[in-house]
Amino acid sequence: MNRAISLIIPLLLGTCLLAQSGNSQFIDSPSWILAGESSLDDIPSATVIPVTSQAQSKTSKKSQDTPSRSSRDEGFLHLGIYVTPTLNWLSSVDKTSGGTRLYERTGSNFSATPTIMLDMRLFKRFYVGVGVAYNTWGGKISLINGEQDFKRSFSFSYVEIPVRVKIQTRNFADSRASVFLSAGANLGFGVDFSYKDKYKDLGITAPISSTGDFVSNSIKIKDNRKLANLSVVGQVGVNYQLSRRLNLLVGIEYHYGCIRPLKSGENSPGPDFNNQQIGLVLGIMF
Repeated sequence: MNRAISLIIPLLLGTCLLAQSGNSQFIDSPSWILAGESSLDDIPSATVIPVTSQAQSKTSKKSQDTPSRSSRDEGFLHLGIYVTPTLNWLSSVDKTSGGTRLYERTGSNFSATPTIMLDMRLFKRFYVGVGVAYNTWGGKISLINGEQDFKRSFSFSYVEIPVRVKIQTRNFADSRASVFLSAGANLGFGVDFSYKDKYKDLGITAPISSTGDFVSNSIKIKDNRKLANLSVVGQVGVNYQLSRRLNLLVGIEYHYGCIRPLKSGENSPGPDFNNQQIGLVLGIMF
């Protein structure tokens, strides 16, 4: 009995000392509780150590991988590739004879303009760009009060150098879309000028009046053309951010030709006019 007591007492004392040595805060040992000198309520709760869960880690990583919706990861250079279906027409058809107009605008031509642009971001959302495009203008006219049912369709093709200044807004809240406004000019160099006539012969040009057929022909313009063209351009559209450096652009643009494509005068008879076009901009930007 005495031997058992002599073994229990050192064991209890050792347990108490061991419990206190590893903690700066006093914690009741089991021996004190068993002795009735303390209670279970006196034991302090364990300290909770915050641990990042695997789900939180994945969420954090996902948020880092997802492109910012307030502003995209901007670089200095951005390459854009565009295709623009356009509607083209002639304006200011003012060739007259004796104060009377000879021609009037009667129709439009459709074409598609491929364009490559290199945009440089100067600061924040302000860009300047330069590129190359192949643009075809044109339109249709008819003879006013003529002896023939006459229509002529013009086509003017240019290799153009577009120069742009663009401003883009920040992405809308909870969205990857933003709005851009662009303005500038296109300097063009003529590569192909032609027209196509279609008229109902009345026995004046060809002896087929009895059939009532329409006569048509296509002619290349070589002598009275102006090889240079300058147009002013305005553009508005929406930029949608697919990834940090890949964007989809959709917009509308308007061109006004400042230089009349054909020479006028006694040696160059025919209508005198300006070119205009409006197009739907479809493209991607890297």
